[in-house]
Amino acid sequence: MGCDFIVFSGCLAGEKSVRMPILFDCAEFLAIDKPANVDCSAVIDQMRSNISRGGSTKLGIGRPMEIFSLDGEISGVFFIAKNRESAANLRNLHGSQAFKFTFDFLTFPSGIDKGTALVCDLPIGKHRAAHRMLISHKTGKKSHTEFAFVENVGKCEHWTASCSFFRRHQVRIHAHECGLHLVGEKLYADSRSLNLAKKFRKFDGADPHWSEEYFPLHLSCVEMHGLLKVAAKLAKKFQATVNLLRKYQSATATFDLQKYLEN
Repeated sequence: MGCDFIVFSGCLAGEKSVRMPILFDCAEFLAIDKPANVDCSAVIDQMRSNISRGGSTKLGIGRPMEIFSLDGEISGVFFIAKNRESAANLRNLHGSQAFKFTFDFLTFPSGIDKGTALVCDLPIGKHRAAHRMLISHKTGKKSHTEFAFVENVGKCEHWTASCSFFRRHQVRIHAHECGLHLVGEKLYADSRSLNLAKKFRKFDGADPHWSEEYFPLHLSCVEMHGLLKVAAKLAKKFQATVNLLRKYQSATATFDLQKYLEN
């Protein structure tokens, strides 16, 4: 691999520049590790702009195109086709459910039996008036998500979600329908954020990637045909959140997260 990362200008996320590690690179496509709150279409647009100015030649990119659209708030694996032909072929594979997507996310205590298989097959459609999705047996499209409990993290829970075809907001809306309350979910549930750094400053500052309000939803792995597997380790903010929650559990035995959030 000729490059280890791609640098994007600050217009993507309000910073000076954004470095996105290259996770996989071949003749047809590349996979990058996208940070949260960066719109995928903006990434593609900036790559095209760079090419028009003579950039990205080392990566062999002719016409960068999305293969699947990753919601802006989600961090993790993002595939980019290098030309139209590759995009068409890979989109066909996505449509035939040749991909497997695995997401990591955090929830508040669910009370759900962790040994029970949790599956949601409710159809998802676009809301006509609002910028959101909805469950609709009339206009919705077939969707399937499987959830698995990973571990307790402090007073929260770590779950994974997997699907073979990813629709916009699929994990968020299916998790809500299954009774999983994602940390920071404001669109499909009234779930509060983990404003922990503001309350416990002795842990704040230890990791510069911590933010007071963070929506921990990460696409950690994409598999194709069961042969190719591209993985992205937990985003720095996600990992910082996990570390912080574990510190609270060990440092304050009487700390009640749910009671704190209700205050």
